[in-house]
Amino acid sequence: MTNEVDVSNKQIINGLWRDDPKTPEGKYLVKRRDGTVVEWPNFTIGARDPCAPAALRAYADEADRLGLSEGYAMAVRRLSSEFEEYRLQHGSGDPDRGRHRLDDPATVAEMQQGKSV
Repeated sequence: MTNEVDVSNKQIINGLWRDDPKTPEGKYLVKRRDGTVVEWPNFTIGARDPCAPAALRAYADEADRLGLSEGYAMAVRRLSSEFEEYRLQHGSGDPDRGRHRLDDPATVAEMQQGKSV
């Protein structure tokens, strides 16, 4: 059994999943290593997202500006390169498209505890 749904009719979305009344819990579940769901708003960026490398580089620039650890900013820049390489090898995603997987009710219930995207 696959978790994929028919993608032939994917709609362009005009906002984040959490902006849609049908999916107010968002698209991704973010958990800490201890298994707790984060309670603050968050935004998940994946390597297939064509915007991701630029976002990570901007984040690293801001980390530098704020005086965060140089090693941390460098690691984020390396990650932006990894993201670019991955997308070149595996193709771009479509972050502005609608649903293309079936929901797992247990995961959605966990998502409703936090502020996922």
